[in-house]
Amino acid sequence: MAETSKQPAHWRNAEREVIKAVEDGIFTIDDAGRIWRRSKGQWRRAEHHIGKGSYLQVRRMKDGKRHHAMAHRLVWQHLHGDIPEGMSINHLNGIKDDNRSCNLALATLSEQGKHAHRSGLRDQHGQYNPAVKLTDSQVAKIRLAYAQGGYTMQQIADRFGCALQTVSKIVRGERRPKQGGPTLPDDNRHSVCDRDPVTGRFVRREAIPDGLMVRQWPEVRS
Repeated sequence: MAETSKQPAHWRNAEREVIKAVEDGIFTIDDAGRIWRRSKGQWRRAEHHIGKGSYLQVRRMKDGKRHHAMAHRLVWQHLHGDIPEGMSINHLNGIKDDNRSCNLALATLSEQGKHAHRSGLRDQHGQYNPAVKLTDSQVAKIRLAYAQGGYTMQQIADRFGCALQTVSKIVRGERRPKQGGPTLPDDNRHSVCDRDPVTGRFVRREAIPDGLMVRQWPEVRS
């Protein structure tokens, strides 16, 4: 059961059954956002992971039917009431089983995505971008093969099953700019390390003042 901004009706109905169990004292939620169930005279953790490093879920059996609910949604509703339509619950530190109240915040799915990018939780650069066809390793091999000589750009393109223009832009640093590897002298790349010391803006490598950065690239064919 994945987090979405609009829960299907049967999910919401199941969630309400579990929330009612919290209200009836069948479950209890402590200050750390952990959910407990009394079993055989002892309180035991009621949540379980629905995937490695993923969300926690709570189950309740009633009238022979099993009801499921996401633990973080239960904790939020226990503390703040119903979740507004179109909103979801975001884990601020990215740890999906950390359901402390200070780590939970109402957010739209768009806001969750922006938060993930700003905080570095989601990286869509290089091979992590769903639109790219070459892995980081393949890009590094393309740059290294061309820098060491013996291959034309067309031969490299044929070997890696991509367009000549793609190889040309990769070896010039115009494509996959944040990835390392030797490129042509007119290096167009920038990285998080290449900033103008005054403005703080990303700049081309050759624009970095002498003494602030020293990078040696192997000689390559023009």
